[in-house]
Amino acid sequence: MKRLAFGLFALLTLLIFIPSITAHVPISAQDGETLETAYNIEDPTKSWVIYSNLHEGAEPQYFAFDIEAGTKITMMLAIPVNTDPSVFQPSIALMGPGLANSSSIPSYLEIPESVGVMIFESESATLAYEGFTPTSFYELIQLEIIAPQTGEYYFAVYEPNMGGSFSIALGYVESFTLDEWVLVPFNVMIIHQWNGQSLLMILSPMIFTIILGMTYLLYRRAEFPALENPISWIGAIGALLFIGSGVTIFYEMVIAALASVDMQLIITFVFGLLPILLGYYVLRILINENWYDQKAKRIRLLVLGLIGPFLWAGLLIGPLLVIICSFLSSGKVLRKTSAISNEAPSLVPQ
Repeated sequence: MKRLAFGLFALLTLLIFIPSITAHVPISAQDGETLETAYNIEDPTKSWVIYSNLHEGAEPQYFAFDIEAGTKITMMLAIPVNTDPSVFQPSIALMGPGLANSSSIPSYLEIPESVGVMIFESESATLAYEGFTPTSFYELIQLEIIAPQTGEYYFAVYEPNMGGSFSIALGYVESFTLDEWVLVPFNVMIIHQWNGQSLLMILSPMIFTIILGMTYLLYRRAEFPALENPISWIGAIGALLFIGSGVTIFYEMVIAALASVDMQLIITFVFGLLPILLGYYVLRILINENWYDQKAKRIRLLVLGLIGPFLWAGLLIGPLLVIICSFLSSGKVLRKTSAISNEAPSLVPQ
């Protein structure tokens, strides 16, 4: 346990010395086809990244937020790497009180009364890599202005000729609520789908890890007497889900790095290694003979299960299975399960 704690501490400390970590909260926004149905952003200073799409050319997506005068407004517009930036070039129209009007405003934009409209057109595309997700994308627009007046602001993303996927990163205060943090692995799936991957492609590393891991453990079952108990298998599946999460992160890192290489690959490496370490230590406990008779090992298993969601390990199912395994590994349930296991004929060829 001391080695695990030291390893986690060392890896997390490494993150402190990596400059410019940008951790946005990912959200998917499908509403906002009209000004009236604009997607509302609760706190425009918080680091969000919104993933959405334009259905057709000249059909903007609208977003709204309230902000106080003197507050910084920052945005970055991007498109997926599988999109040609020379063909799909969305723009941003920022609308709000006190803003100066741009010289050319598209006629199809819905504009609130008594506001100014600033148009920001796509610049030259820049390939970028985001280590927190991980994913690569084309960065098209970066803007930063100070809100001239307090009030409700809107912005619209539009493209005059065609539809397509886009993302908007905004805000600069990096903070997460508990549910936002533990649900990141599920939101990241949406991001990879936005970048052109199918759900099966995204889940395939996890599926293969579980299949290969179960095959290996069954093949070596005779060497691990503790696996004769079904409760140990509950924890083992949880551990393989932990490892599968790390393998998935490395898999996505390789795909993203094929388009763009960046120092943030170090961030991805750390986030990928942590779930694998957790799964490794869970398996080390479970293959020890009579581990369930040792209170210290049961407690370690519980701690590892509780840590899992915070390190994005196991898609919440893995931590739950490890915690269940810890609770079932003592008392009457374990003795009854062991008795049933010993009486039942083995389905595995000897």
